[in-house]
Amino acid sequence: MSMINPQNLGTLGQRMRYMRLEKSWTQEQLAAKAGTNQAVIQKIENGKSLRPRKIDTIAAVLEVSPAWLMFGDESASPLPVDAQDLADAWNKLPEPHKSRIRQEILNLSAA
Repeated sequence: MSMINPQNLGTLGQRMRYMRLEKSWTQEQLAAKAGTNQAVIQKIENGKSLRPRKIDTIAAVLEVSPAWLMFGDESASPLPVDAQDLADAWNKLPEPHKSRIRQEILNLSAA
């Protein structure tokens, strides 16, 4: 077992690398178990991918909660599936659609 306290790991990449190394897995091994490829694991560990799509699967393979892996907080609640679906769709929208939809949501929530 490592001498590092997992509570002191500040980033998603650091937490993922820590858990991977605790299992003595290579990036390739983790990728295979999570159904992705080594480049994805490398990008996450290097901080190049902050919202990976396979986070739930990776967390399950590493036997940690997605909330801990993403935020380092066991008490953090992950986004519900429908909210994550909306967030993914939102990221694909061009302007001016985002501005119009944002304003509509704010208007509806204020009512």
